[in-house]
Order: sequence, then structure tokens, then C-alpha cells
Amino acid sequence: MKRTRITLIGMGPRGLSVLERLLAFARVNGAALELHLVEPGACGPGAHWPQQADYLLINTVASQVTIFPWREAVAHPCPVPTPSLTEWARAEGYRRIGSRFVRAAASDGAPIEDGDYLPRCLLGEYLDWAFRSLLGVLPPTCRLRHHRHQAADVRALPGGGYQVELDSGYCIASDYLFLCTGHCRNQLNEDEDVLARFAREHVRYNDKLAYVRQPYPMAALERIASDASVAVQGLGLTAQDVLASLSVGRGGRFQRVGQRLCYARSGLEPAILLFSRHCLPAAARGINQKGLSGRYQPHWFTRAAIAGLRQRFGPQLDFDRALLPLLLKEMGYAWRCAHDGRAPDPARYTLGAAERQAIEGLLFPLAGRSFAEPAAFASFFQQLLSDDLREAKRGNCASPLKACADVLRDVRASLQEAVEFGGLTPASHRRFLSLYNPIINRISFGPPRQRNAELLALLDAGVVRVAAGPQPSLHTDSERAQFLLRSKFPGRVVEEGVDVLLVARLDPCLPEQDSAPLMQNLLQRGLVRPYCNGPFHPGGIDIDRAGHPIGRDGQAQSALWALGYLTEGAHYYTHALPRPGLASRAVQDADRAVRELFSQLEARQTHRGPAAVAADETL
Repeated sequence: MKRTRITLIGMGPRGLSVLERLLAFARVNGAALELHLVEPGACGPGAHWPQQADYLLINTVASQVTIFPWREAVAHPCPVPTPSLTEWARAEGYRRIGSRFVRAAASDGAPIEDGDYLPRCLLGEYLDWAFRSLLGVLPPTCRLRHHRHQAADVRALPGGGYQVELDSGYCIASDYLFLCTGHCRNQLNEDEDVLARFAREHVRYNDKLAYVRQPYPMAALERIASDASVAVQGLGLTAQDVLASLSVGRGGRFQRVGQRLCYARSGLEPAILLFSRHCLPAAARGINQKGLSGRYQPHWFTRAAIAGLRQRFGPQLDFDRALLPLLLKEMGYAWRCAHDGRAPDPARYTLGAAERQAIEGLLFPLAGRSFAEPAAFASFFQQLLSDDLREAKRGNCASPLKACADVLRDVRASLQEAVEFGGLTPASHRRFLSLYNPIINRISFGPPRQRNAELLALLDAGVVRVAAGPQPSLHTDSERAQFLLRSKFPGRVVEEGVDVLLVARLDPCLPEQDSAPLMQNLLQRGLVRPYCNGPFHPGGIDIDRAGHPIGRDGQAQSALWALGYLTEGAHYYTHALPRPGLASRAVQDADRAVRELFSQLEARQTHRGPAAVAADETL
């Protein structure tokens, strides 16, 4: 029997979705497949390692996380049971005991609730379980091999298909290829190289000096001395992981004293200083009051409305002029519904002054503010955290602010329709990603409430401080062998020297800066090229709407697909896991690609005729 050879490079969640779809289709039509999975570690978890510390949390309630497709969104059902993360954890016997989630007897602790935020190590276990479950239903016509190596190179074969070379030198000939490589690690840019070189050259004068550009895996932070001062660059989800690792991970404890959460030091925590461009904390997720699949349904910022705007103004839109007014109206409507406790008639609704003021304060909390001294900014920062936590406790339907912030999460499909494949003018695209996208991430994709309550406790305990003010500049001090943070205030400049500079953010997908040999070889061979919207490169590789990479010659690679973060540029917001009860982007991408692959197989067999196919089946 001649088998179709398919290689998947990268077996994190995106590769797992592709594998699930391949097996679902193969079970229906009896296709003979030879599947090669290229992944140096376990298949399924990707960056969600089961071995990581259990105090590192996912930032989505576990009941809204799955790896499986919604049955109504795909033609062929998944061949295994499809529990959500919460359902799986309950079935595996996990229960909450204090602040931890462990396997325990039914009489111990409390059951996991739909609103719980589970550790990422449990998500890793769940994804590993999903992969093993799929292996258990491998159709008899399919064979599978897991190559525990990195892919180093890909060559197009003269007769079609590709040869994948592993870092061991072993080569895999493939008829079809999927690139699901996930997050990348970029080479140092010029500014980063200066900082890294400074640390290398001056550590002889300060043995605590270090430049940590990538905090993952968090075990690397164990090398930071407890008497060091650490500047954490970034206040997003990665920074939250860093803070947990340098506090609870060092033996500290959070405990309730009356109504207040307090932090008890272990004595092993370094002195931590937070800073970023605006020095604003990520807003906490509001208590979910929408159920498992409930979402705000837009009235004006819809995919149909965006299509209508393109008919009027052309294929590329200006976000500020054409789209932002519609988005603000949706946010205002959600604010008004929560504020009044009832939904006004959409046909008669206009954005009022009260909701406009509230939304502007949510989006731009620093607008019109100045701070005379560092203490004033620190007080503002803590008050912002406290106020946000109060709103988060009210919930994403009861709190007007959380309701309108949640709109940005619920209309993600419309945002994708607006931004993707050059949907914005190059200048507007650049402005959207530099101005609005960070705001969207800050106010609607933030951490669980628990994390911001802990941040307040760390601030109260003096373990963490906030940099003197927004827009700090970064320098080096050769005399003290330290990094230097400088903030300007009226009439004075405040400087802070630190031993460790830790960058708490993930690298953007910039193919030409990617340090992986695979990406550099794909570029060199012309199989892929960076995606550009006119003169602007937002990131990622160029693809067509079917997910095929477009090569240097401008031609799409019809037997090759790229999915996930690798396409962040032509696509927008590619890193979210599927959600139960919804036609999630990750599943749609995988299903569309696999559906096309099987259409190509069917067309190839039809073209060759029944006699040739029968001859192959006797081999």
C-alpha cells in the first residue's frame, strides 16, 4: 500500500489540532497516511510544560479552554472524547486544596469550578493526554512516527513534495508539510547586543550583573542572587510569571489577614523594580458571568459592516477613521447595558458623554496626568490596581468597565476581519499594532484577579516597587557595573541602578531575525518570505488565505501550510487556544488545511485513474 507522507514540524497545540483533523478525515475516507511528527519534546504541550511549577497560571478560566473542535464547526467529528480542560481535570481527580490543584480524594478540598484559573502544568498534562488519546485511535491505515529532534532545513523535491532535514542529519521525504513551529527566539538586535555585551564585560566587577532576555523556562531565574536588584521590563502576563517565580518560587507565601491579602517574605527574594514604556499594570479578568460560551454580540462592529466599508472606501481602511468609531460604540453600548441594568434599543443608541469618558479613562489612564515625584506615580499605580480589582470582582456583566473591556475579547473575529491580509493601510496597520493592540492586551487579556491581588501584596511588602514613572530610559553605568533606569519629573531626574535586567515579554515573530536554522534556511531557499503590508512588516511569514506560505518568487506552496504564531502578521491574534462551543480560529485553520489536503489527494487519484491507484494498493 502506497502511503501519503505528511510531516508536521512542531507539535504544540497547533500541531496537535492538525493531527486531530488528519486522523478525523483519515477515519472517514480510509486514507493510507504515513505521519511524521517533528518535536524534540513531548507532543501536545508545546510551551505548556507539565514539569513547570504549579504557581504559574493560565490567564483564561479553564472551562473556556479546550484543544478539541466544536462538533458543529467541523464536518468530521473528533475521534476521541472532547472534554474541556476543566472537565478533564475533574475526571482525573484534581481538586482545589488551598491555593493548589492536586489529585485528591473526593472528600478532600473542593471541586474545581468553572471560574477557576488552573496551573499551566495541568494544561500541559491535558495536552499530553489529548495526544496519547489520539494515538489510541490511530486508524489501521495510518502509521505514525515521532522524531525527537529539531527540524533544521527543508528542500523542495523536483517531483513535488519536500525533504525535511533534522538536526541529527536524518532526512524525511514528505508529500505534504505543515509548519506549526510556535513562538520564536530572535537574534539580538543592536540595542540588545549592547546590553548583553555590557553584562558580559562588567560581570567581573559585579558578580550579580546579568542580562536575561528570555525568562522561559523559569528555572533559569534560579541563578539570580537573592541580594540582587532586578529590573523587570514589562508588566504583562510574562511579568506575572516572573514575579511568581521570584516570590512564591523562592519560598514566600501569600496569606489572608482579615480582608487583606498579605505577603510573608522568605528572605530569598531579590529587590524587584517594574518598568515598561507606560508603566501601567495589566487589568485583571472580570469574574465570568457569561457562561461557558456566552459572548457580547456586536451590533455595529461586525464583519458585514467592515465588508461594507471596504466597498465604500476601498480594500484598505484607516482604523482610526473608519473602524474605531464602531468599536467605541460597541464598548459604550456594553457599558450602558451594565450601568443601567437593561439593554437600550440598538437602533436608537448613540455613544453618550458618560460612557465616552469612562472608555477614554480605561484606554488612556495617563492622559492629562502629570506626577510631581516618584511617590505620586507609585500611589497612582497602586490605586489603579485597587480600583481595577474592585471592578473585576463585580464581574464582566455587572461592572460597566469590565463589560466594555470584554467587548474587545468578544469581537476578536471582527478585529481579525479588519486587520488581516492588509485590511488596514500600512500606516494605520503600524499605528494599530503599536498603539491599540497593547491597549487591547492590557485591558482585556490580562491576568486572573488573584495575580493582581498578589501584586498589590508584593508592593505593600516592599518586595516589588514600580519604576519612578512612565517613559523611563535605560542606560548602563560602567563605574557601578549596573544597568541604570532614568525617569524624568518636573525639575528633577530620578535614577535607579539595578544588577539584573530581565526582559519579561515574548519575541515577536520576525523571520529575518529568527535564530532558528530552520527559518533561516526556509528564507534562503525562497520557500517563504516575510509578510509585508506595503512598506510595513508587522511580523510573520507571507501566506495566502488558504494558509500556504508564499515564496520569494511570489508563488504559494500548495503542498505546504503554515499555522499559528508563524503567521502573526498576515493574521492577527493567532496564539489563543480553542474555546468550547465556538468555531475557534485554531480549529478552523487546521480543518481548512486538512480539508484541502484530502481534496488534493482525491483529485490526484481521480487524475491517475483507478488502475494506477489499484497498482499502488498492491505494493
